[in-house]
Amino acid sequence: MSRASRSTRRLVSIVPIALLVLGLAACAGFRVERDGRKTGDAICDLESASSASDAQSALADAQRWLDKAKTITGRPVGRDVRDVNENLSDLAQHAARGNSTLARQDIAVIRRNVQSIVRVTSGHTQRFFQGLDEGLSNCSD
Repeated sequence: MSRASRSTRRLVSIVPIALLVLGLAACAGFRVERDGRKTGDAICDLESASSASDAQSALADAQRWLDKAKTITGRPVGRDVRDVNENLSDLAQHAARGNSTLARQDIAVIRRNVQSIVRVTSGHTQRFFQGLDEGLSNCSD
């Protein structure tokens, strides 16, 4: 067997593996962004809560998704998540009281926080928060 044919065979066996790895990495990015959108949707559900119990349930759901962000992104996002969580508490109070004006303002504050996080992050963390911002853009539509 010639040296050229061994190199060709090796290349033919390596290319599919490389493509598979690239495909899995791309899928992970889409999954992270989708989970960010689901987090944003959960926060929108909190904004539209019609009672204190609905607000508490939606708050717990949104906080679960934010906690999941810590494992989804593969890096520490605790401080970023903590900032958003503080705003969620305000949003829950305003939504439970039926104060839609303050609830919309809370969403605007959360979006500003998320957008500033997007500007200073990269990779999966950035994609998660981009998805979160996209999900938040659907609030009160």
